[in-house]
Amino acid sequence: MRRRAALVGLALAAGLAVAAPAAAQIVNENDPVFLRFPDLRKRYFESGETKIAQHKFIAMPMPKQCVYFYVDIYSKPGMSDRDTREEALRTCRNNLEKYGPLGENYAVPCECRLVVGRDKYRLDPSLLPTMGYAPMSIFFRDPQGRAARVHGYAEFGLQFRRGESGPLTIYNPAGMQVCTGTISIPGAQSGNFSLSCPAARFQASGQLQYQTGQPKEHTVGRGVSQGGGPVTLVIGLPAGAAQARYGSL
Repeated sequence: MRRRAALVGLALAAGLAVAAPAAAQIVNENDPVFLRFPDLRKRYFESGETKIAQHKFIAMPMPKQCVYFYVDIYSKPGMSDRDTREEALRTCRNNLEKYGPLGENYAVPCECRLVVGRDKYRLDPSLLPTMGYAPMSIFFRDPQGRAARVHGYAEFGLQFRRGESGPLTIYNPAGMQVCTGTISIPGAQSGNFSLSCPAARFQASGQLQYQTGQPKEHTVGRGVSQGGGPVTLVIGLPAGAAQARYGSL
C-alpha cells in the first residue's frame, strides 16, 4: 500500500511539473515588440515617468492582427500594482469602444489583454506583433461602375515615417490575402501607394495622406483604378468609421 501511494505521489508530482507554467520572460528594449513600436520602447525604457514609476503595464487588443494601438500606463504616487493594471485594461477597452466596432474587419474578436507587467511578459512574446497591423477599408467602383468595398486588415513592415517604403498586404476578415501592394513615404505627412486586388478585379495607385482627429489618427489613400475609377484606401479606422467618413465615391 505504501509503495502504491508513493507511486501515485510521484505521478502527481510529475504531472504538476509538466503543468507548471514557464517563468515569465523579462522584457528587453531590443525585443521584437519594442522594436516594432519605437515610441513605446522609448517611453518604457527611457522616459522620466518610467524611471519613477513603481508599477508599469502595457495592454493591447489581441490577437496580434488587432494591435493597431497600445496602452502603456506608469503608476503615479499612491497607485498600487492593481490600480495600474486595471487602468491599462480599462483604457484599452475604452479605446476599442471609442474607435468603433471591428466586426467587419476581423472574424475573430479583438479583446484587450495585458501583455507586459512588472517588467515581464504576461503573454508568450511569440504571440505579440512584429509587423504593423491596422483595420483597413477600400472603397472603389467595380468594372460595371457600381460602388464596391473591401473591409479587412492591413499588414506592413514600415513605421509610416519619412523616407520609408515597403510592401503592403491586405487580408479579408478571415485572414485570407486579397490584395498586395506597396507604400512609399517621401514626405512627412504624405506618400504614395499601389494596390493589386485580383479577387476584386482591380488595380490602383494614388497618394497617401496622414489624418489626425476623431475618432483616431489614420492614413487615407486616394487614387484611381486601371479603368479610371476613384479608389479610396483607409488604414487605421474600423469599417464603420471609414464608411461614414470616406465611403461616398
